[in-house]
Amino acid sequence: MADFRKVRTVFLDRDGTINVKAADGEYVTAPEELVLLPGAAKAVAALNAAGLRTVLVTNQRWLSEPAADAAGFTAVQDRLERLLADEGARLDAVYHCPHAAASCDCRKPGAGMLVRAARELGFALAESVMIGDSESDMLAGRAAGTATVLLRAGGAEADGADAVADDLAAAVRLILSGRESGLA
Repeated sequence: MADFRKVRTVFLDRDGTINVKAADGEYVTAPEELVLLPGAAKAVAALNAAGLRTVLVTNQRWLSEPAADAAGFTAVQDRLERLLADEGARLDAVYHCPHAAASCDCRKPGAGMLVRAARELGFALAESVMIGDSESDMLAGRAAGTATVLLRAGGAEADGADAVADDLAAAVRLILSGRESGLA
């Protein structure tokens, strides 16, 4: 089990972690398609209340397609931030990879987005945790040197994750209780 006592920053995947994931092969490309998962906003608010930095890191490969409209991503993100704010939650930073697979160093499972965030925001990756619903989230966290928490709902294998939780709310409870007790 991970020791969450040192955690100061929480990296959050978006689709399948904070909001309902689109069907396989599809993407959340319009604001009306974005629906928060139950308890997600309250979980982010709990991180905020505990003084932890929250950084969204999300692959958005659909933006690499010729017909993609970057304004769609911005509109979806705006809706996400409004829905979170409605429940007293906020994201401190948002990083996204708009590239097709294997065409960059920022796309998860690479660590590029996490490393960039740590450099730009001035924090230690060793004092961070990556929460997500996929193997690529866990691999990105591992590559960056963070602790990792896998959400079971994504169906990914737990191999390589420091901890496993049913959903974002459970992951946040695990991290916050670990910070208080030093156990996870």
